[in-house]
Amino acid sequence: MKTLPASYFRPFTTSACLAAALALGACNSLKNGGGAPPAAGAKEDDGEEDEAAELARKLEIGKLELDLAKLEAEQDLSNAELAVEFARAGLVKARGDQEAFLKAERALEVDQGVLGLDASKGRADDAAAELAELEAMYSAEEFAKKTKELVITRSRRDLDFAKRSLELAQRRRTVEDTYELPAKERDLAHAVRSAEKELMEAEQELVKKRLQTKIALAKAAQEFAELEKKAEKAKQKKTSAKKVEA
Repeated sequence: MKTLPASYFRPFTTSACLAAALALGACNSLKNGGGAPPAAGAKEDDGEEDEAAELARKLEIGKLELDLAKLEAEQDLSNAELAVEFARAGLVKARGDQEAFLKAERALEVDQGVLGLDASKGRADDAAAELAELEAMYSAEEFAKKTKELVITRSRRDLDFAKRSLELAQRRRTVEDTYELPAKERDLAHAVRSAEKELMEAEQELVKKRLQTKIALAKAAQEFAELEKKAEKAKQKKTSAKKVEA
């Protein structure tokens, strides 16, 4: 068996130990990806860049949301203003219908009813007078009995129809005066009140919508301004950090 020299077992010198340590450190560095570990300043810079980029994205989205809020507010106000216009037009129509009925249509319907009643009464009077005349004529002269009966019967029938027509015209006139015309007048008055109420509610809704829109837009603008300030601060902080590095 070969014996190793004694120098093989001699302890390492200080320079040899330092060289070995440097070599070991280099190997570990290569295993870890090479180069020195990142400094704390580099991590902080990356964080500032990420924060600035995130705030920039939020600022862009906030701008779009603010524009959308403005468009929606304009649309809501436009719809509320149209509702007021429609309600006002409805009130004008309701009042016009009521005025036309009270000043013209009601009198026209009354006059038509009176005319029909007078016509029925006139026909009844004519039929009664004709019957009386026929009866007087046939009683004074000699006519065929059959002819006399036919003429008298027809005249009496005409008188009966005229009386019944007159009675119906009177009843019709009573119904119109007592129920139909007052009911129509009440309906028109109710339509006017409903139109007035609708207009009032539409105007109140418009005022409320204007206030709500003003508040909502003010809040959205404030939030956007705050976000804009944060984004500007982050941008300035990032710029300052780059200047320090340079």
